Amino acid sequence: MKLTGLSLIPALALVAACSQQEEEAPQDVELTLHEVMKNEIDVRADEVWAIGNAALDDQAGIDPDLMSDEDWTNLAAHSLSLRQAAIDLATLDPIIVTRPGVKIVDEGVPFGDSSADVQANIDKNPQGMRDMANALAAHMADLAAAAKDHDAARAGPLINQLDGVCETCHLEYWYPSQKEIIEQYINEGVLDPAS
Repeated sequence: MKLTGLSLIPALALVAACSQQEEEAPQDVELTLHEVMKNEIDVRADEVWAIGNAALDDQAGIDPDLMSDEDWTNLAAHSLSLRQAAIDLATLDPIIVTRPGVKIVDEGVPFGDSSADVQANIDKNPQGMRDMANALAAHMADLAAAAKDHDAARAGPLINQLDGVCETCHLEYWYPSQKEIIEQYINEGVLDPAS
């Protein structure tokens, strides 16, 4: 039997369609990393910081006199909510940064990374990203415990350290293009790596 070029067209079309479906399948995920970050992590971290900022003392700690029982209850609840969001992030499988056509906040700005860049960063070491999300979850569990105990001496530093916990992951995965400038600012004393 002799095959002509025309008889191969349906077979090639089928192969191409299957290949295209395989490429698009990962985009058909329940949640993306960007959605969890934007709708869960960011929102909940802001709630924690709002409570901490309202009760700052002159040493950038928590003044227990500025914290009501309701504030402590809310701090514990928001911390546990952020803990759960971090677990949600750690358990994404597969880790897909954005849906097709969605841009991230720093895309197209100097030192900004695109969603494709972030995806490539995560694809190099997805377990590292999961480990950092789990570290955030553990940090928030510690903060929730301090809040339940009304322990300002423990809660204050944990709130202050939250930004550093977040930035460690961000600089590795979300915007590594900014690592060099951040290191420069630290070396010049503009930024304090402990805060």
